[in-house]
Amino acid sequence: MASADEHKKAVESYIAALCAHNIDGYISHYDPECEVTLNGQVVIRSRDELKTKMEQRLSNPDYKVYIIEFLPIEGDDCVRFIVEDTDKSRKDETCIFSKEGKIVQQMITILGKQ
Repeated sequence: MASADEHKKAVESYIAALCAHNIDGYISHYDPECEVTLNGQVVIRSRDELKTKMEQRLSNPDYKVYIIEFLPIEGDDCVRFIVEDTDKSRKDETCIFSKEGKIVQQMITILGKQ
């Protein structure tokens, strides 16, 4: 089982892949049956859905995401952090990892523009 520090490195790696517009590198961090919620509503139910959604987002060649800070959270299987994208929109994200180190659930809350 991976540690919280290893999960933070995985988050940093998938953010780097996202910023490089490397969709395959990005989605490789997710379990095939992952679930993504946005403001409490399930919006994605699989890695394939995630890939389709992110391909649309990455059609903007200037799109980037930056980790602002990691936040404390209980448990070794999850990581919580704040990100900001090129539109200055901030999000509070929590990723829950499987024993294999893949993201099985990602909970995103939009915090607004900065």
